[in-house]
Amino acid sequence: MKILPKALAACIGHALIALSLALPQVLAAGSDTAGRPNQRYKFVVVTHATAVPFFVPVRKGAEDAGKLVGADVTYTGPSGFDIEKQIDFIRSAIAQNVDGVATTMPDPTAFNDVVKEAMGRGIPVIALNADAPASGRLAYIGQGNYEAGVSMGQQILKVVPAGGHLLLCIHTAGAENLEARIKGVKDVLDKQSGKYSYRVVATGTDMVRAVSLISSALQADSSIKGMFGVEDVTGSAIAQIIDRDDLKGKVAGGSFDLVADVLNGIEKGEMQFTIDQQPYLQGFQSVINLYLLKRYNLAPTDINTGVAPVTQENVAKVKELAAQGYR
Repeated sequence: MKILPKALAACIGHALIALSLALPQVLAAGSDTAGRPNQRYKFVVVTHATAVPFFVPVRKGAEDAGKLVGADVTYTGPSGFDIEKQIDFIRSAIAQNVDGVATTMPDPTAFNDVVKEAMGRGIPVIALNADAPASGRLAYIGQGNYEAGVSMGQQILKVVPAGGHLLLCIHTAGAENLEARIKGVKDVLDKQSGKYSYRVVATGTDMVRAVSLISSALQADSSIKGMFGVEDVTGSAIAQIIDRDDLKGKVAGGSFDLVADVLNGIEKGEMQFTIDQQPYLQGFQSVINLYLLKRYNLAPTDINTGVAPVTQENVAKVKELAAQGYR
């Protein structure tokens, strides 16, 4: 018998408990509030950059949830960051009259109209990973990004204790979730009595370009003590640069998310940490929320998927689970 990872087992347990608790309410309320017992629902999960490795466990979580509850789950979206194309994918789902949509919302206002359109057609919308609270979405499943940025800032204090000049790297300037992280980092550093200064480098989502831009910024300033990416693209680029240029012990590195370059860098002592937001849960719980709404009329609820720093102390176990698609 295969033993499920604890995170997955917990998710399934919570889902089954919710299902069992819902049944008495459904039976009491009558058919007006519940879906048909044998109906197979169709849900679409749309993310803003499907080619980015971060979203692999999001997809797996969503598809695993679909298998658990007997729903059809389609994962889609633009390969690179493109909000207009992402909205087109959502509109395509609306045209197909799907039973629910879960989507990232990396802009505070761009999704307002399409969410209103979906909800007006009776199609519920949940935000995952990146939130736009004013859009009218029913719930947000993801990390508290400002708090996550604060966590990164606190890690930076540990790995660059003497202070100094830093590079803070972001693949898409203006993306609300990433800007919230940057703000959290800055707020921590700015409270350290002038010990830290920083430059923000925006790279785009192309890895080759990210490596080039961060390398150029590093070479232009020999005073840089650390490089920190607030997502997986720039984090991977930083890991590659430290490894390529033999900067272990000379320049500190940190990231968000659990991609191979970063985890390998932590294992080798070239990177000091990364911040995990448990993307598997973001996909899994989004589909579960949509299913519970459609099947049992249970209102979706916000779920904070947490802040989980990964260092050399726990990287081996995390790598094992990441290889399986759960982290």
